[in-house]
Amino acid sequence: MITNFVNFLSENHDDSGHIHGLVLAFVFFFSKTVESVTQRQWYFGTQRIGTRVRAALSVLVYKKSLSVKFAGSSNGKIINMINVDVERIGDFCWNIHGVWQLPFQVFLALVILFINLGAAPTIAALSCTILVMVSNTPLASKQERLHSRIMEAKDSRIKATSETLKSMRVLKLYSWEPTFLKKLLQLRETERNWLRKYLYTSSAIAFLFWASPTLVSVVTFGVCILLKTPLTTGTVLSALATFRILQEPIYNLPELISMIAQTKVSIDRIQDFLSEDDQKKQIPYQASQTSDITIEMKCGEYAWETIDQNSTKPTIKITKNMKIMKGYKVAVCGSVGSGKSSLLCSILGEIPMISGAGVKVHGTKAYVPQSAWIQTGTVRDNVLFGKDMSREIYEDVLEGCALNQDIEIWADGDLTVVGERGVNLSGGQKQRIQLARAVYSNSDVYILDDPFSAVDAHTGTHLFKARIFLIFFCFLFISRATLLPCRYSHLVFFIFGIFLCRNVSCNSCLRRLLYMLPINWNF
Repeated sequence: MITNFVNFLSENHDDSGHIHGLVLAFVFFFSKTVESVTQRQWYFGTQRIGTRVRAALSVLVYKKSLSVKFAGSSNGKIINMINVDVERIGDFCWNIHGVWQLPFQVFLALVILFINLGAAPTIAALSCTILVMVSNTPLASKQERLHSRIMEAKDSRIKATSETLKSMRVLKLYSWEPTFLKKLLQLRETERNWLRKYLYTSSAIAFLFWASPTLVSVVTFGVCILLKTPLTTGTVLSALATFRILQEPIYNLPELISMIAQTKVSIDRIQDFLSEDDQKKQIPYQASQTSDITIEMKCGEYAWETIDQNSTKPTIKITKNMKIMKGYKVAVCGSVGSGKSSLLCSILGEIPMISGAGVKVHGTKAYVPQSAWIQTGTVRDNVLFGKDMSREIYEDVLEGCALNQDIEIWADGDLTVVGERGVNLSGGQKQRIQLARAVYSNSDVYILDDPFSAVDAHTGTHLFKARIFLIFFCFLFISRATLLPCRYSHLVFFIFGIFLCRNVSCNSCLRRLLYMLPINWNF
């Protein structure tokens, strides 16, 4: 088209010959209009696909993080995946057509050069283009390796920053800000060093490809001069326009290669995360109307996963079978570190089983951990936790959990907004809110892990007398009869992670407990 238009302008035509020139000008205008419209549609379509890909991957990573094992990826790595890797994969949709478009543009440019200049100049231009692409291969590989190191350094920095912000109150109380600031600056310096090397490599790639169009032009016209190929005005202008077409893929090639390398790293990271082993889910058993068994435990061993995969030392060992019937109140007592909390986790299915028949829990469960978990929202939302409001039961739960006095103090009552992780609540208030959440759930089995650890003696006495909770010592399982008089069915002991049932010497606290409460030892 350019050659024909230049030839038309260089020749003399009468009035009737201007129609041919107008047709050529209209074709130029129409083709540019079509290019602009289709390009806008292309950008819109790729942006819509990128948004959908980001949303889908974010949901996929989030769901996987809920089921991954405790020894899996850290919180910093998961946050980095959602904020960086997912975003990068979504942005790659803008350039996904460049994988086939750039080679196709190069092929068309070489065909036009072959028609206008001949075989030798075209081969010279192709050889120069291939040389530039081949020389970029080691730089692209190095760029991919450096990007992987950058992401690892960023994972460590985000993890440390998140933990520091989460524990900022403790850091300020102990004046540890300078120490942790120094640690964060060291992590940032490590990331900056890898980033500097990455940018140097990117600069070398950019310089190579920005200089390549000029190099291709010089080599092509040099071959034409050596071979004495005739160069007319139309041929030269057409060749320059072709070099401009060839210049765009060469300019975009470094960005495309960099984007492909970064996207590949992000896809590999997400794929490795999604391929991690899930925590084995406990098989749900419905509460039976004919059987009185609520929890059935068999002999077995349970152990948390560690870095050393060859280590098979169990965390807890169940040496006797145990069945907990409906209405039983079972207290689990033992020294510090004896495995009481791990026993509760094994019942919940959170700790992996390495041998034995496992645990069967019939019915729904409500769990109260030692460290209170509070969601951002109102106090009422934390207690209801998605369940429908029953005003009578709700008020009874608040009264039994000693929350009425706190609600009266708060300006908005139970509609007071709780800060992130309950930052504006005391330890006792958070503990009582999660206790109220468990009681309001009306579950078949209640599993409480040291429920009165954060409440004072006066509040504990209120909870005890209100008959909302059945015991006040250590760790317990309690079944559906939450509002029954406070009597134990069984008392279970743990020593050094080994489950025992009887014939264990009691300390003074246990003696007071045995003196106050009737104990049935028939297992």
